[in-house]
Amino acid sequence: MTLKSYILASAMVVGLCTSANAASLDNSEMIKLQVDMQSFIDSNSVDGALLGLDLTKGGVASYVPTKAHPKIMTMGDYIVMCADVVDADGKTVMANFYMAKSGNRHIVFQATYGDDPYLMSEMKAGRLVMAN
Repeated sequence: MTLKSYILASAMVVGLCTSANAASLDNSEMIKLQVDMQSFIDSNSVDGALLGLDLTKGGVASYVPTKAHPKIMTMGDYIVMCADVVDADGKTVMANFYMAKSGNRHIVFQATYGDDPYLMSEMKAGRLVMAN
């Protein structure tokens, strides 16, 4: 299954499910978020991979998207969505996409790959809320 197919299947599942925690996001917005994340991945891929700075080793790292996560988290007015990506060594790591509303869509303003201390601290502090 391609990442795009997985995103569409996840979006359909999200659309069919409701949750008490999802009061701030309706089903159509959750589907739109999945599409907006996929649009970011598609438009920012170079030869099928997302590029990011490797802050540990230095240089530019390549990450191939493999699986979108259907979970959506809110952080105040912002959204955090995740996907599995594979690095150049073949290791699966997490990609986190921080999104902000811009008109009728959401744009990714920050993407992290691998360890994300900020996300972990926000989760520990209870500032991230599951939206679905």
